[in-house]
Amino acid sequence: MKRTLALDHLERAISLDPSHLKARLALAELYSEEKNAIKAIKLLEEGIGKDFDSPLVRTALAKLLISEGKNDQAMEHLEVAAEGDLDDPESRFQIAQLLSNQGKSKRAADQLTKVIELDPLNGEAHYLLALLLNHPDDFDRAKLLLEIAIDLMPRDERPFFQLAELLFRGEQTDHEGNLYHESAPEEAAKLYEKVLKLSPGHGPANLKLGTILEESGDVASAKRLYELATGEKSSAGTAHLRLAKLAEAQADLDATLDFLDQAIKSKESKAVAYWRRAEILWDREQIKLVEEDLKKSLETFEKDEKEFRNASSLSSDNSDFAQARRELDKADEARKSMAPVLLLSAKIKLLQKQSDLALELLEKAISLSPNFAEARHELAKLLDANGRVEEAASQYEATVQADWCFPEAHFKLGQMAAKGGNLEKAEMHFRIVLDLEENHGEAKAALQKVERKLRSSSKKHK
Repeated sequence: MKRTLALDHLERAISLDPSHLKARLALAELYSEEKNAIKAIKLLEEGIGKDFDSPLVRTALAKLLISEGKNDQAMEHLEVAAEGDLDDPESRFQIAQLLSNQGKSKRAADQLTKVIELDPLNGEAHYLLALLLNHPDDFDRAKLLLEIAIDLMPRDERPFFQLAELLFRGEQTDHEGNLYHESAPEEAAKLYEKVLKLSPGHGPANLKLGTILEESGDVASAKRLYELATGEKSSAGTAHLRLAKLAEAQADLDATLDFLDQAIKSKESKAVAYWRRAEILWDREQIKLVEEDLKKSLETFEKDEKEFRNASSLSSDNSDFAQARRELDKADEARKSMAPVLLLSAKIKLLQKQSDLALELLEKAISLSPNFAEARHELAKLLDANGRVEEAASQYEATVQADWCFPEAHFKLGQMAAKGGNLEKAEMHFRIVLDLEENHGEAKAALQKVERKLRSSSKKHK
């Protein structure tokens, strides 16, 4: 009854004075609450271009248009509203939120800057502006905004957490614009602790603080925090992966498998969990199960890479280039992570006497991760076994370039050099083998043989 009377009074007020701005906005809000968005939109559109057009009308209209899925039309009104003479910080804050939701980070940040100028004690505006300053160039400004937000909202865990993330990530640029990382884990840890005092079940904070403590050697505390982090969906997958790693370090493979089974249920950890479970099952010679997990791991990594690249493109389109780079880094990591999956798949194919398929898988692994030494070494051995000596030599060379500590690759290069008459090169590789593996019997014998030939050659030249 009261709502009906309100509608009648507002409709009458507008009929008597169409330029009555507050009445028009209130009536549009009532229409919207009555699920009559079309009528509300029409009421507000009547004001556009007339003497009662205003940023407030356009902002309210944009919100309704967005609710109806008409985002392009909404953005036109938002952009006009944002450029208008609007001294109402609350309305500018609404404009900023709508712009941010539409991915217009730069415009949203400009609006929030004006909100803070109009209302310096608006902690939420400081907090949201800091989130939008997502570029390493803005590190100091974002840090200051979050510190102010903490002062203004001391019982809100969000600015504490974001400041911890900013310090832990440590992405900054120098005066020449070069990117560098200067992480501050100790400062970040104190902030994560404050987050947990305000919100003990905060999964990401438990996870991050656990990571810092594990790296400092406090494994028991890290384990406790990881267990707490499993209670929140956003951190559960990674937390189960960390617990699996700790269990594996204790040689508790049953617990490791249990944690990996849980990690597989989370999107962010599924690909890695399948891969790590496959490794354990490989050691247990459960080949069929290994193949199933490898297939699922590969499919998930491929899907993740595609999603990260799409997210990077979207961020780039919205001029959020720092986030675009981070998403691209995650895509590249997902791509490289497929290489070990392909390597183990190749080993299975070799076990099944399918060397052609193994060769294809190894070549693909190297194309995804060119510095993956183990895959290059396996490929070199396969090429060598098939009589493709020159190609094998090239892969042995690439193996030791990617990772110097591959004694068997050095040994094969030494053998090949000795066979080709390059005794100095052979001697070098055999000595490297013995530096890496002091008791490598074949390398000792080969080195002695090469040294005898070198001494003999030296005497002849005299």
